[in-house]
Amino acid sequence: MCTITKKLFFLALSLILAQACVKPQKTADSASPLSTTQASNPATDYLPVKPDTIYAEHVRTSEFRTPEQERLQFILPPDFEVTLFASEPDITKPINMAFDEKGRLWVTQSSEYPIEAGPSEGSDRITVLEDTNGDGKADKIQDFASDLNIPIGIMPVKGGAIAYSIPNVYRLYDTDNDGKADKRKVMLGAFGHKDTHGMVNNLVRGFDGWIHASHGFANTSLIAGTDGDSIKMFSGNTFRFRLDGSRVEKTTDGRINPFGSAFDEMGYHYSADCHTLPIYQLIWGGDYTQWGKRERSMGFAPTMMDYDLNSTALAGLVYYTDTHFPAEYQHSFYSGDVVTCRISRNIMTFNGSTPKATRKQDFLVSKDPWFRPVDIKVGPDGALYIADFYNRIIGHYEVPLNHPGRDRISGRIWKITYKGNKLSPILDFSSMSQEELLNALSNEVLQTRMKATDALVDRFGKQAIPALQKHIRTKNIATNGLIQSLWALYRLNGLPEPILVSAIKHTDVRVKVHAFKIAANHNKLTDPLRTLAMQSLDDSNPHVQRAAAEVLGRHPSEQNLSKLVSLASKVPAYDTHLRYTVLLSIKNHLQREGIMQQVAREKWDEQSAGIIAMIAADMQSWEAGRYLFTYLKTYNYPKERFPVYIESVTRNMPASEIDEVIDFVKNKTGSYLEDHYPLAKAVNAGIEQRGGKSNEIEALRKWNTGLATHFLLQVPDNNQSLSKELKERLVYAAQMAELYKEDSLLPELRKLFAFRNAGDETRHAAAEALISIAPEHYAIWIANTLDDNEETIAMRQRMARTLAQSKLPKVRSLLVRNMKTAPYEVQETIAGLLVSDTTGKPQLIKLIRQGEAPARVLKSRNVEDLFLAGIQPEQKKEFDQLTAGILPISEERQKLIEKRIAEFTPAGKTADMGKAIFIKNCSMCHQIDKTGGLIGPQLDGIGNWGRHSLTTKILDPNRNITENFRMYNITLKNGKMVSGLYRRDEGQSLVLADVSGKEFSIPQQNIQEKVASPYTLMPDHFSTTISKEDFDALLVFLLQEK
Repeated sequence: MCTITKKLFFLALSLILAQACVKPQKTADSASPLSTTQASNPATDYLPVKPDTIYAEHVRTSEFRTPEQERLQFILPPDFEVTLFASEPDITKPINMAFDEKGRLWVTQSSEYPIEAGPSEGSDRITVLEDTNGDGKADKIQDFASDLNIPIGIMPVKGGAIAYSIPNVYRLYDTDNDGKADKRKVMLGAFGHKDTHGMVNNLVRGFDGWIHASHGFANTSLIAGTDGDSIKMFSGNTFRFRLDGSRVEKTTDGRINPFGSAFDEMGYHYSADCHTLPIYQLIWGGDYTQWGKRERSMGFAPTMMDYDLNSTALAGLVYYTDTHFPAEYQHSFYSGDVVTCRISRNIMTFNGSTPKATRKQDFLVSKDPWFRPVDIKVGPDGALYIADFYNRIIGHYEVPLNHPGRDRISGRIWKITYKGNKLSPILDFSSMSQEELLNALSNEVLQTRMKATDALVDRFGKQAIPALQKHIRTKNIATNGLIQSLWALYRLNGLPEPILVSAIKHTDVRVKVHAFKIAANHNKLTDPLRTLAMQSLDDSNPHVQRAAAEVLGRHPSEQNLSKLVSLASKVPAYDTHLRYTVLLSIKNHLQREGIMQQVAREKWDEQSAGIIAMIAADMQSWEAGRYLFTYLKTYNYPKERFPVYIESVTRNMPASEIDEVIDFVKNKTGSYLEDHYPLAKAVNAGIEQRGGKSNEIEALRKWNTGLATHFLLQVPDNNQSLSKELKERLVYAAQMAELYKEDSLLPELRKLFAFRNAGDETRHAAAEALISIAPEHYAIWIANTLDDNEETIAMRQRMARTLAQSKLPKVRSLLVRNMKTAPYEVQETIAGLLVSDTTGKPQLIKLIRQGEAPARVLKSRNVEDLFLAGIQPEQKKEFDQLTAGILPISEERQKLIEKRIAEFTPAGKTADMGKAIFIKNCSMCHQIDKTGGLIGPQLDGIGNWGRHSLTTKILDPNRNITENFRMYNITLKNGKMVSGLYRRDEGQSLVLADVSGKEFSIPQQNIQEKVASPYTLMPDHFSTTISKEDFDALLVFLLQEK
């Protein structure tokens, strides 16, 4: 054999032999999560307690405290202490922190937050803090950069730092070594930043050497590395990028506002999500839940917690592997809560490969409600460092961004230590020799090992390869050292395949898993590595199985598929993370060109075929559609999945074969037409998603109109109530009648409209159909509801909008016929509809001057802005004359808010009474304790808001709007106007939600214009539609939800 081959052979052989000679060492293996998962200690178990009311105020009423005064308010476990590391005036408002190779702490801080500065006007800073005399407090403080715009994510690197500042991730250089940035370049960007309280945060360097980062709430970003390969992110996502900016990759999709990141000894990546759960173990490529996102056929990526912390303000995450804290507090997750002012602690056990978190007693609680722990880091000395965004206000949307009570100068960094143990000496990795760094690779502290690996790779580069290869051959090399050496060699492109193969065959599970993770990061998977991965799908250890499945999923090949499908059928139900990883791997295979065709040619047992079908339903390709259609015709399948599968088939099958699909569905379903309804809806949705038109397919027209006729004939003659299911079918029937302009159904539609027990939503659908098919004949029927006191306010507002869809003069005149006697809320709606076009503005002025409408409507939020947009000087003069002396709506509403707060009377009101009000007015969009809709934010723990904030939000919902809950006004090509909350895109369909919390879709091809509204979806009429008595009961219910 050649010389190189001999060297590799003997190097691999020595590694195999070394496995048998490795002796357990404290510095090597004491941190293994498989051997140190914590048993429950009753003394530190979590005991639910009622939250102190001091944490309920969005604007704290307590007074500012000095750092020393604040320190005295901390409560910690016995023998722990907290000291001040830094505070104002040396720093301002800290957001993110990171330690460099010298042990110095880099801090991003912002006085601009939450309102970004103008271009080149930022004055925010990155500051470097150092304790040079060992007294536990920073005494050397230097600003590295001081002209930034809400900087968040920070990562010190050789010669400077990488940091986010609106709108880019920058590489900041210190070329003259004076400690200050004197050069910068854009690495990645521009990132979306319409919402400033997440953005790009918590940069952390992974085992792979890439920088892993989180992408924040509500923002949309399309970014690329210098290789030109781009990724698109909307709201919560995680991604990674190379240190030189050459490439960026999305690692997960979904969640709300990730803000915290950590790795464990096994190489698993954990992330905190500000709005949902404090800890997720991320699965590469995982699709996680997110507002507006529809769950896939194969489900969302799994969680590791079956409880939450009753908060939507979770920030920062560390996994503590140091030895400074006592054993009870090691191998724990620590996360901050900026609303309830505490640091939570959770421990982890594994069930299969699936982690399960267990909540322990809160690690730190502050009695100063200004304490805001926005970031947590483990220091090189083993202490826990807390970034405290000390502030009276922390809420981004709960309190106006420009509220004068927001503190912009005070900030603290706290240091938590344990009295019983000495702090570790702070190592300077920048001055260590190569041999010292090699030894540090085996340190018992994960953070130390990671820093040593980074320093070795960054400082010595390829020069370190021979030493690393020699280090691996060390007879008694520790497991930790072996793992870090493998990663270092991989990062230096100096890892021979025989060594990686030997590592995969190692007896230690952690070595196997890390070796597979390295293989997953390869650009190409060789045959020997693929063979090992496939063999390891049968491994007895679920962590190894999962790592092997991930490798194959990131390197799809047709030879992998059958074993993956086989494993998917065997994974225990409790191992959710292994199951999802395998399913995701299968999906990646099916999406690869040619594999779906291979799948279609093979014969599968029923269980395997069902697994493939479940995954294929999420795909968009004609091959997936054809496979799924064949599956439905060949195998038994869960009945509840039939509509989902049919929607997918219709979306993907060639248009020429849709008639066959419809015939199949009708024959399969039988003669009971009620069972046809969900399937017809599924076919309609699939057609819309592919960009087709349902009214151009004759077989579908006959099916839809036949079902519509059948359902409309079920409207009773008497006043009996209708089931929820029938109401839904009647809405569909009315929509089909409108779509196909079925004038033969006009009598049934009129009957439905007149049937009050059908409910507002159902009758509204009937009205829309009537006005679309025969506006001149039926407009009078609809107009009569506007001043009918037996109709709900919401129904009358809907009917006003329905009339406004028509441009016929006769119909438009009916809109304002009885405006004078209509309730104010209806008058306001009509006025808003009038001023949406230029001809309606003078009409509204005329109505006001004639006394047919109150001048007050001109100051309404949904009228004033539209009226003033593009008006003539004379119209502006009339506007000013008519509104002189009228209080702005905000002042009038504020008076009502103050009155309701002052006169709040809980006596005689029960939570059950308030719950009934909530169900009637709120539950269609909001969820409490997993009950209700998910259109708006979940309201678990909403009682912590307090009476003042709840009253303000309910009575004045447009005061401070969350970007993700802004309405959109859509103008269709047929002239019709609709409004709704954006939920998602589904193929060629736009999915929105209406004010009732119901989702509806619009073909993208039918949209003329889409404009963001200044208003939220939440109704703005509760100030008048909910009586004081009911409002008090509602508050009683909400305030007890803690």
